[in-house]
Amino acid sequence: MLRSPAASAPGTTVTLRPAHWTGMGRFFLLGSLCLTLLSCATQVSLERTPGSGAAEKLVLPMHFRADAPHVTGRLNGGKELPMLLDTGASICVLEGAAASANGVRPGRGRPVRIRGIHGNTSAAPAVIRSLSLGPWQVADVPCYVRQGGRLGDLGNVILGIDFVRRHCRFITFDYAHGRVELGFDRSFSPRQGAQVTRAPFRLEDGLPMIRVSSGGLSWDAIVDTGSSWGIVIDQLTATHLGHPHDGASLGRNMVLSGVGGSISADDAGARVIRVPAATVGGRTTAHTDMFVMPGPMRIGSRFWHGSRLTLDFRSRTLWLER
Repeated sequence: MLRSPAASAPGTTVTLRPAHWTGMGRFFLLGSLCLTLLSCATQVSLERTPGSGAAEKLVLPMHFRADAPHVTGRLNGGKELPMLLDTGASICVLEGAAASANGVRPGRGRPVRIRGIHGNTSAAPAVIRSLSLGPWQVADVPCYVRQGGRLGDLGNVILGIDFVRRHCRFITFDYAHGRVELGFDRSFSPRQGAQVTRAPFRLEDGLPMIRVSSGGLSWDAIVDTGSSWGIVIDQLTATHLGHPHDGASLGRNMVLSGVGGSISADDAGARVIRVPAATVGGRTTAHTDMFVMPGPMRIGSRFWHGSRLTLDFRSRTLWLER
């Protein structure tokens, strides 16, 4: 999938898969509305352990672009930028114009190839001298600078999971209340009174993987907050689930975009099917929609909406709270 910068030798291929959609559908419009409302409702806070100067947890406002979670941050003390928190990418990626405007200059190392779902592009290694999220500041953050256009509607900066794992014990995406929590000095504890389920996850090529089951089948899927879809499966899995060709089209005007290019949903053969039930993260939901489309099997942000999703890196546990 996506390897961290330390594991990437010159000339190697790095797979980056933030996938989203654009089109005339109502879901995109709802995501745009959340951008305005949630940013106004939530404040940044840095909680500290009583009697200690150490920060225990950072709480940031979370807004949505193309239905994927973003926070606001700064590169090298520059202007505030929307940054995609993408658990489906292990490395940090900057669009060329954003890197140049904030003093992030590619090094002399040989560019690598970034393989997206719909094509390939090149990127050069670089280092962000200072990356700030609210009051939290991290120095010397490895990244890759991608030349070319914007990353679709996802903004100009992708924060991969490796960045979070290096500095935090857990990350919580509170989709229900529009905020992100980063825990530093303790393992995660769910809220009292919440409906809680949990499941183990493992890291494969730096990406969090969990088991999904439906119709007597089970498979591994990437926990991919950078994808605006829900449960994404491939054609073979759809066939085994009894849906070789049926399902609803995503629409003639739908375009699947991501690093590497864009393709129409019809040309990609993308469609949505409904299964009687599916189990994800220890929770079973009835009448579950699944999206059949290119790329690895994954679970995008649409599936997590309305809940709190936590990845506890110390215990390798995924928590879901309702």
